[in-house]
Amino acid sequence: MSNEQSSSQFEKNALTILAMVIVSVLGWVGYTVNQNQIQYARIDERLAAQSDILKDMQIRIGDANQWRAGVDQDLSDIKARLNRLEKSN
Repeated sequence: MSNEQSSSQFEKNALTILAMVIVSVLGWVGYTVNQNQIQYARIDERLAAQSDILKDMQIRIGDANQWRAGVDQDLSDIKARLNRLEKSN
């Protein structure tokens, strides 16, 4: 009987330790997943900010290209006038 009680007590202790290990592992996994979610949220925020900066730069480049086209047209008009003036003299 004493041997059975000892065996039963050992099994209880082993199951308790196993349960503690399982709960600890699950807690660690939960903590790790939570930390990863926080990191993904930060990455998502940074990506959104970078996307806004990229859109702004694309708009500025488009505006600069339009301005440059206008300047090129003005320069072309000035050269044409200069050529006409030189030919008339």
